[in-house]
Amino acid sequence: MRLAIGDIHGRPFWKHYLDEDFTVFYFTGDYFDSFDIPFSGQYKNFTGICKAARKDSRIKLCLGNHDYHYLRGVHNQEYSGFQDLYCEKIGALLEENIDLLAIVYVTEDNYIISHAGVTAWFLNSIGGKKPEDINGAFAGDRNILNFNGRNIYGDDVTQSPIWVRPGSLQSDPLPGYNQIAGHTPVRAITEGELNGGKNRLVLIDTHDTESIYRF
Repeated sequence: MRLAIGDIHGRPFWKHYLDEDFTVFYFTGDYFDSFDIPFSGQYKNFTGICKAARKDSRIKLCLGNHDYHYLRGVHNQEYSGFQDLYCEKIGALLEENIDLLAIVYVTEDNYIISHAGVTAWFLNSIGGKKPEDINGAFAGDRNILNFNGRNIYGDDVTQSPIWVRPGSLQSDPLPGYNQIAGHTPVRAITEGELNGGKNRLVLIDTHDTESIYRF
C-alpha cells in the first residue's frame, strides 16, 4: 500500500500514518506558510519530516510553491504567506535538505506524484521526454518553476508542476499517466479523469481536513 498526503503547512498529522504498513509514503509539499501555526511549529514540523525521510527511504518529499520561494537563486517569487522575518532560516533548512526534495516522482504503474501536476506543454517546454526529466532540469535551473503570471490563479497549461491547476491538467494531460497532486484545496480527496477517462487525476490537498490517499 502506498500513501500520499497533501499540503502540510506546518501541521503534524502526518505522524499518525507512520505506523501503517506502507511501501512508499509521498508528501506533495508546502511544508511552510501556515496562517495559524507559528514559524517555530512549521520549522520543527519540517525538521521532523526530514528526519523521518532520512531514517526511512520509503518516505518521499515533493517541493511545493510555498517552499520554493525560499530557495536560493529563485528570482522575484514571493507568494501569499511568505514569511519575511524567517525567510533566511527557512531557506537554510530547505537547502540543507534539498537532496530529499523532488519535483516529481513516477511509479512503475505510471502515477506521477507532484505538488500541482505536470502538463504536456510544460514537459515539452524544457525538452523533457519523460516526467522524471523535470528533476534534472530543476537541478540545472531552479527558475524553470517560476510562476509566470499568465493566469492569476495558475490555471494555465504553461505553469510549472508547483503551480498548475486541475483544469489545465485535464486540458493538456500527459498521455498514459495518472496524476496525484495537492496545491488546489478540495473539501475531500477528489478523483477526476485524464485522457478521456483512460487515466485518473487525484486531488489530495484537503486543507484543514486530515486525510490521506491510499493507492
